[in-house]
Amino acid sequence: MALVQISDVIVPAVFASYMSVDTMEKSALFRSGVLVPDAQMGGFLGGGGRLFQHPFFKDLANDEANIASDDPNDILVAKKVATSKHQFVRQERTQGWSAADLTVELAGSDPMRHISSRVSEYWARQFDRYCISTLKGVIADNVANDSGDMVLDATALSGTVTVGIDTVNKYSMWAGNILEAKQTMGDAADSLSLLVMHSRIFTNLQRQNLIAYIPNSQGVLNIPTYMGYQVLVSDMCPADDQGGGVTYYTTYLVGRGVLGWAEKAPKNPVAVDRQERSGGGAGIETLITRRQFAIHPYGFNWTDSSCAAQFPTMAEMETAGNWDRVYPERKKIPLVVIKTKNG
Repeated sequence: MALVQISDVIVPAVFASYMSVDTMEKSALFRSGVLVPDAQMGGFLGGGGRLFQHPFFKDLANDEANIASDDPNDILVAKKVATSKHQFVRQERTQGWSAADLTVELAGSDPMRHISSRVSEYWARQFDRYCISTLKGVIADNVANDSGDMVLDATALSGTVTVGIDTVNKYSMWAGNILEAKQTMGDAADSLSLLVMHSRIFTNLQRQNLIAYIPNSQGVLNIPTYMGYQVLVSDMCPADDQGGGVTYYTTYLVGRGVLGWAEKAPKNPVAVDRQERSGGGAGIETLITRRQFAIHPYGFNWTDSSCAAQFPTMAEMETAGNWDRVYPERKKIPLVVIKTKNG
């Protein structure tokens, strides 16, 4: 019987390019602008090593200006500009999927064709998870080492407030908590543009009739907003069960470009492996994909203090000790976490 197999359909080099581009088109955080390409990071990935340092100049200090005089001995002492660095880590991840040739005969369709059509969706979800893990990590560091100045924790609030015709708890998501959250940025609050929230929070706001829609590029009213901020709904946002019907939800109020991203194809980004003697000689085919990339929050340093393997796991990315804020001025980092609860 003539059988077109996945190895006949996939040309690895072509598929790898398609997979990379299609992944980022499907990534919700990439499309929203939270994750932005960084050419310098990409250049570093093209070389060797696993840790990379990106030096930068700090802003000029707000020292009071000198008083002018006509005294020739009154010599101006020039200031200097301080420097620091971002350190980021290379990531390399792999995933593969197998199917026995016999399943094609029995099912009447090729599961590998379906697998190959879903690879980009899989990696898009993975990249969004890496982004959320990164945000969780830098916020954990902020709470541990920077007095939590990037966090509004409303979970301990009591009392209620009237919102429209509804009465809502102050510990839930409502306009007052959004306003207090953006105030952590002071006069730089206008750099915040996007709310990333769990679907439960979004549904609660819908029930209050507080979600407004703006048109997309085709003029269709399908982009949700709340208080002028674009809303991105993702159940990847943490929802921590506290027991007793109480859940703590994490919502991110961010500016565009808070995370830098770069990708460099590994030596063989896609491979098709045939095991002809497996399955009693019927054959098994495996599609293997490999991604090499970096995701890094601007204003933070990857300390690499607890990374067991060559590349960090998601749990290690969420560890406070692996991050350190190198932007001393809070206003330079357009990121606020809002913790609320329901129950």
